Order: sequence, then C-alpha cells, then structure tokens
Amino acid sequence: MINKNILGKVSISLLSIFLGIFFAELYAKSLGLGNPLLYIPDNLVGYRLRPNQSKYRRRGALVSTDSEGFRINPTTYNDENKKYLVFVGDSVTFGGTYIDDKNLFTSKYCELLNKDFYCLNNGLNAWGILNMGRFIANFDIYSKKDPFSFILIILPGDEGRNLKSLSDTPFWDFPPKEPSALNEIIRFINKKYFLIYLKNYKKIENDNSSYINKKIIEQRQRNIIWDELEELLKKSKYPIDVVITPPKKWFKENLELKEIKIYEEYLSEISKLPIIKNTCNLYKFLKNDYNDNLYVDGVHLSNQGHELWAKKLKECLYDK
Repeated sequence: MINKNILGKVSISLLSIFLGIFFAELYAKSLGLGNPLLYIPDNLVGYRLRPNQSKYRRRGALVSTDSEGFRINPTTYNDENKKYLVFVGDSVTFGGTYIDDKNLFTSKYCELLNKDFYCLNNGLNAWGILNMGRFIANFDIYSKKDPFSFILIILPGDEGRNLKSLSDTPFWDFPPKEPSALNEIIRFINKKYFLIYLKNYKKIENDNSSYINKKIIEQRQRNIIWDELEELLKKSKYPIDVVITPPKKWFKENLELKEIKIYEEYLSEISKLPIIKNTCNLYKFLKNDYNDNLYVDGVHLSNQGHELWAKKLKECLYDK
C-alpha cells in the first residue's frame, strides 16, 4: 500500500511544477514571447522572413512584413508611385522585435526624405555578408519591385558568418507548440548558447593549430569575403549604397582605430565598382554625437539610436 504521506507529497510536488510552468508561461507571454516571427529556409540566400506577418512582440513592438517578406512600416505603406529604397543587412538593420516598425532607422530614413520614397527593410537576424550579397544579386527572384537603389548596411564582423542557413539559428519556421513561450525560450537558449558552448568546447579539445596566427586567418577570411561580395554586387541591376554601421566599442577603445582603418580601405576599394553609388562609414558622422543610450548592447540600437542613425544616414547618403 502506498503511504498517504508520500502520495500527498508527490501530489503537491506535481501541482507545484504544473503551477510553476503555468505562471512562467503566462509571464513569458506578457513579455511578448510565444508567437515568434516565422522564417522560410532558402538554399540561395539562407532564409527570409515569411510574408504577411503582423505580430506584437517585446514591449508591445509591432513587427510587420509585406507580401514579399520585407519588414515595413504599415502606417505609411502603399504601393503607388513610390521609389523603393531596399535596405539589406543583419540584425542591426532588422532592428529586433523590441523596436516598433515605425521606429526603425529604415522607416525614419524615408520619413526624412521627400514623399516619393518608401523604405523596405530586408535586414535578417544573423545574416552574413554573403547572404546579403546573394540577395542583392538575385533580387528579381524575391521581388517584382524595381528599386531606386539598395542600401547595404554592414556590421564589422559580419564576414565571420560566411553564408548562414536557418539551421544555424534559433529562429522558427513553424509555430512552437504549447507552452509556446517557454518553448521559444528553451529553443533560443539551446541553439544560441548551449550548442555553441559544446561546439567550442570540442574545438578547444581538438585544437592543434595554436601555432597559427589566428588574427592573420581572420584577416584573410575577411579579405576573401569582401572579394566575393564585390563579385556578387557586380551582378546587381540597381545602384547600391554601402554603409558601415559601427559597433559600440569603436567609440570606446582607441585600439579599434586599426579596425576602423581596415573598413575604410574596404569602402574605398568597393567604391570603384560602377554599380556603387555612395559609400559611408557612419562612425565618422556619429562620433561627435555618441552617448551610451544609443545602444542596447554592443551592436544593436535603442529607439534613440535608430533615430540618430536615420539622420546621419541622410547626411551621409542623401545630402551630398
């Protein structure tokens, strides 16, 4: 016979676990989790956002995509007689799901221009430079629009990602099962941190290349990726502006001056392509206006940061 005391303790434990999961799920959903943006795997460009999404996420931020998978500002969107500026980049350009569509620097940039322009955001979380270059080179596969120009936003370090696929990310191509918010958190932690830790641990265990100067390897890889980017951009049918968005450390450490110079050289070299209309290192335009509130972490922007980025982009690209 089962001891009643043991049965009671087991019942209380199970009830506590159930209530813990229940309230944790409710709290996570109140933060905007449980209904993640969905992506489409793509063998050519890695992945893109699914079309026709409209979701409220963290801090009540609205994230919207149009019928072709571009992030848009739905309050100003229309398809009539517009000159489309297509932003292409990584998560800095995408803006995250804590920034409302209307507060993205891509949206605010077009608000600063005349009313003939409309900005489409094709920033994708975790995209590398080759994902971006392939998208620009093959734009006609993904859109029926004729852009006025592309604005390619590159974050230093994007070269290290090579060509990202959806399987490399913690993102979703199908809705998570219930408890959806907790499943979203678990998947993110597992893919973003735990699996990467195991991979790096295994790499350290089997590392026989300590004699190789890793900085030389990184620089050569970076050079190769920029060479490949040039070849991809040559295939574009539309003019391209190339912009460097600076990480926070560029404003903090004098040691980064060497890296800044490297990216200046990349911009100088790529500007020789006939398809390139303008190049811009935003660091030069931002350094006198920098404050810590512009960033939420080492690279991603706050609402204040997005507003200032839009103004400085206009100074750099449009007011010339």
